[in-house]
Amino acid sequence: MRLQTFSTYFAFFILLFTGAVAQADDVISKNVDIHVFSDLLAEHADDENSQIIDVRTLPEFHAGHIADAHLIDFYGKDFVQKLKQLDKDKTYLLYCRSGNRSGKTLKVMKKLGFKSAYNMQGGMKAWTRANYPVVAPK
Repeated sequence: MRLQTFSTYFAFFILLFTGAVAQADDVISKNVDIHVFSDLLAEHADDENSQIIDVRTLPEFHAGHIADAHLIDFYGKDFVQKLKQLDKDKTYLLYCRSGNRSGKTLKVMKKLGFKSAYNMQGGMKAWTRANYPVVAPK
């Protein structure tokens, strides 16, 4: 009797574990270099199910940003609330000045259940150094 009970619990935990692993495999949460990020931008250019998110401050954003980027200030009081309002099934391309804030944002989004998000390592510093296009300040 005890062996049967143990076997039942063991089978339950195996099923529970494999289900959790399968769910985790569905999540894409990656740090990518600027060249891969550029490729992702091109790949998702006309995709309504993707969005570019700049997590810098408003002055940083106005100094120059990637075309079509939406600003969600990492230091804003409503930062997490704004993230929660986003569609978790879309693909998000994240960046900041150096990759630090957007890297932290990537982790938050993963915890919130977002399915697909990419962080540009090196941020705008690396992006502009490589002469990738930037929307100039007005």
